[in-house]
Amino acid sequence: MPAQILSLSSPQKVKVEGLSPPAAWVITIRLMTAEDAGAESDIQSINSDAPPAWNSDDEPPEDHVGDENTCSRDGAVKKLIQKVGKGLERPGQNDIVTVRFSTLQLDGPPIEDVADQITVEMGDNKLPLAVEFAVKSMRVGEVAEIRAPAAYSKILSPLCGRQLRTQPGVLPKTGKVKRKLRFLPAAPKGLAEQAKVDLLKFRKAKQEAEAEAEAEAAAAAAPAPAAPPMFRARVELLGFECVLALTEDRSVTKRILQNGSSRRRPRRGDVVSFSYCLLEDAGAKRSSPRKCELTLGEDELPYPRLEHVIYSMKEDERCLARLLSAGAEEEGMPNLQMTELEVTLLRWRRRDLLPVAPPGEAVQAEGTGHVSAASALQKTEIRQGPERRFHDIEAGSMVLVAFRDPGHSKGTLLSWRAGEGVVPGYIEVAVASMRLCESADFKAPVAVQLCRPTGPSYEGQTPLRKLEVLELCPLLDELLADDGVPTAADADGAGSPSSQPYQLPSDWPVQGQTAAWADLKLVDDSGSFRLALLAATEAVDLCLLEEEGQLHFLELEKAHGNALARESRFEEASEAYKRALDAVRRSPMYKALFPTERGHIQGAYSREAGEGENPLQGLSDQEVSTRRSHLVALHLNLSLCANKARLHALARRHADIALGAEPENAKALYRRGQAAAGQSDFEAALQDLQRAAELQPQDRTIRAEIQSVQRGLKAHKEVQKTMFQNVFQPSSRKSPGPIQEGKD
Repeated sequence: MPAQILSLSSPQKVKVEGLSPPAAWVITIRLMTAEDAGAESDIQSINSDAPPAWNSDDEPPEDHVGDENTCSRDGAVKKLIQKVGKGLERPGQNDIVTVRFSTLQLDGPPIEDVADQITVEMGDNKLPLAVEFAVKSMRVGEVAEIRAPAAYSKILSPLCGRQLRTQPGVLPKTGKVKRKLRFLPAAPKGLAEQAKVDLLKFRKAKQEAEAEAEAEAAAAAAPAPAAPPMFRARVELLGFECVLALTEDRSVTKRILQNGSSRRRPRRGDVVSFSYCLLEDAGAKRSSPRKCELTLGEDELPYPRLEHVIYSMKEDERCLARLLSAGAEEEGMPNLQMTELEVTLLRWRRRDLLPVAPPGEAVQAEGTGHVSAASALQKTEIRQGPERRFHDIEAGSMVLVAFRDPGHSKGTLLSWRAGEGVVPGYIEVAVASMRLCESADFKAPVAVQLCRPTGPSYEGQTPLRKLEVLELCPLLDELLADDGVPTAADADGAGSPSSQPYQLPSDWPVQGQTAAWADLKLVDDSGSFRLALLAATEAVDLCLLEEEGQLHFLELEKAHGNALARESRFEEASEAYKRALDAVRRSPMYKALFPTERGHIQGAYSREAGEGENPLQGLSDQEVSTRRSHLVALHLNLSLCANKARLHALARRHADIALGAEPENAKALYRRGQAAAGQSDFEAALQDLQRAAELQPQDRTIRAEIQSVQRGLKAHKEVQKTMFQNVFQPSSRKSPGPIQEGKD
């Protein structure tokens, strides 16, 4: 099981330097700066340009000089590319764009009106409609010539959002629109109709001019018809700033002023810390910045609908938010009020509910799909874990965890093997939810603490060990401190624990004194505790074990299950027996001992890898008998646990497997008879129990079970007799009385 050599950055980044050989349990922890974070950093890339050799199936069509593209849904606005832009992003609704455009004559290049570069907001009715159509399809640095009907030169913005819909989620019915134009911006209906009217007038005037030219044959030349009413302009997109619409009605928007430093975003129930200040119409700050720390979804925000902005932000992100709210009505019309805020997300801590279900039961969710807080472990993040684990923490993994002592506020290092019951089940659930070098607060309700207590000790169990590593004390104090934000001294690196490398001893899984969980007192009376995960190893891969390793693992898990069964914890014992069975049930030896479990499909031929070989050939008869008896006992124990859990069909299945290997096994017949009686199949149960009594006539337990089944069979027959005794008898009929006629 290889361990990882990790370098922990401050406060969120990590770099993997390599993997140590399986025999060397060496972990080096070093807090670094963000520049040394490496490829596994959580910093988001801000480069929007495609790589030089970028080639993908989702690559958009490449633009070329001279291409003519359609920019509107009705096909009236055309764009002729004169210079290709850079990047992949294009402006959208509410984005702040900087453009330079000029109006051209229809019959030549002379410029009638030259305009300087302007910065406007898309959708704010500040540009000609044809220009805004084209800008939405342009990239930064692109230059294009636009042609559109003259009606599209009006200062107006295309329709978008709810303006396009007659009912929620449904686009309005239009005429014949090509599929590739269906999702382009649409012009207002009145403007499109006006353009059609102008075009019809031009065609009519042209036809009249041609008729007059034919009638006046003596004339030297007929007057040429006027040019169609068109709008022609040259547009250059200099740049744009993205404005995100956070609600469907676009009442809440934000413009990013500073990108965040992480990929995660807050969720409902998380604790966030942010600052905000109110802005004037001109963008000046009206008030000084105010800091606020609250729980999303539980505490009230300073402004309504501000939660949409917080949910969309990343840590260290700064944005300009606009909140549109309805004020008091004036003359029957709602008065819309615009609030501009500059918001900075300083820090946020994730809160989770970790389900801790009783053994053998699934997690019960509420009607809303969320886990109930009364049956879940509550987690509040203190210091974000910078490194993603390369494997899950599951049964068989060795973990190194630092707990904070509630009485002395000092760190206590503990190591154990997960799944062996040396710590309560909710502690292992907490550790499995963490990243490396992450610290968090947990609170376990009483129901969670009683759900999976510590298990009994058994032979071969890895004990809980308490380590004393003095070199790690400064690091533990920093990880388990109340405030996860590093101080100024930590940032400078002078005398800070973050600037020093720490190395764990190579034998940390076996180092330390044996301890008992009940004697440590690391969880206070309210069920609260704080811990940090320092190291974790990968669990044993059963498929890679040799035959001796599989048998050793089987014996350990079988001993674990027997210890749990002796304390009547049958659900947990069943899980241990299943892990033991998983170690060998795919091996050729198991399939040779249990012919019913070969996995062949009826009516089909499936060839196994070891077909034609006998895996039992190299073993003596005594070894074969010993291995068969051990595996049969494992199936019988699983049958016992299933009967105790009232899973009689599963218990019957395991008993059938055991009888496939040993048809004359009295205990297997007894277990199958018990399961059949639990399913009210008394005749089959009586048959199995009587056969078991013949094999072991002196067993009183079998005779007592036979008497119980006989009583149940007798009661069952009496119930059937009472139920069907009157089925075949004619129903009693009563003669109707004389009909009394009513008086008139």
